Amino acid sequence: MILSILIPVYNYRCTALVAALQQQADKCNIEYEIIVADDGSDNLSCINENRKINAIPHSVFHEIGENHGRSWIRNWLVKHSHGQFLLFIDSDAEVCSDGFVRLYLEETGKNAVICGGILHAEENNSPSACLRYRYEKTMEPAFTAERRNRHPYANLRTFNFMMPREVALRHPFDESITLYGYEDTLLGYELEQDGVSIIHIDNPLINGYLEDNHKFLSKTEEALHSLHQLKDRMGSHSRLLQHYERLKRFKADAILRLLFPVMRPLLVRHLTGRNPSVAMFQFYKLAYYCHLRK
Repeated sequence: MILSILIPVYNYRCTALVAALQQQADKCNIEYEIIVADDGSDNLSCINENRKINAIPHSVFHEIGENHGRSWIRNWLVKHSHGQFLLFIDSDAEVCSDGFVRLYLEETGKNAVICGGILHAEENNSPSACLRYRYEKTMEPAFTAERRNRHPYANLRTFNFMMPREVALRHPFDESITLYGYEDTLLGYELEQDGVSIIHIDNPLINGYLEDNHKFLSKTEEALHSLHQLKDRMGSHSRLLQHYERLKRFKADAILRLLFPVMRPLLVRHLTGRNPSVAMFQFYKLAYYCHLRK
């Protein structure tokens, strides 16, 4: 068996991540490859640092030269890999367990999509990124393996997961999704329709990068535009869509749509400030989506 560890990267240094994964894979006495594909980064210092990956055994760094997007680069990695099992890892991940690769290898006999999970540091050292940090830490208890397995398809996150090669070829990432967000939710829906099993395990990586409040809010809005485009293909896999449909039944979506332009400046000021509320962030997402549906 060959394991392919696939890492898409854009303007981020991931040499330390590759080195840690290579050391673990070596101890497992398996055939493996680590392929890092740069999706058109324009930060030369990141590119130069990542070129060092080529000196790490069993590892290669490819420079694509043009930015094609999150779905395209993952499909490219699949096409250029050789393993029967493909382990996808985001470039801003940090390994937090000596047995990370081994735990995934123990799951290969199940021939299913395996999701390891995501954690965040216990302390936030960047006050300007407090919105995402608070949101992620608030949501962490709901994303243990036991909780994720209650709704396995809706909880698929591409930050850290493994899938059989034949499943990846049968279900490529949708390259028509050009905006940020929800490509993993759509993939989960398609896997459910095809009857492919998804199993969630406690084998997390730490998300080592948090955007500042302004950028995170902007990415959230972009993701909601993606959700709006994909709404007819998602079934009930989006919790936000479920909340929206409940509002719609009571005509409350129209009230939010009417009030949002007035509330928005105040909400943005609060959410990008020093003490943002997670509950207010959730409300902002729902109100913004109602605004999009006009």
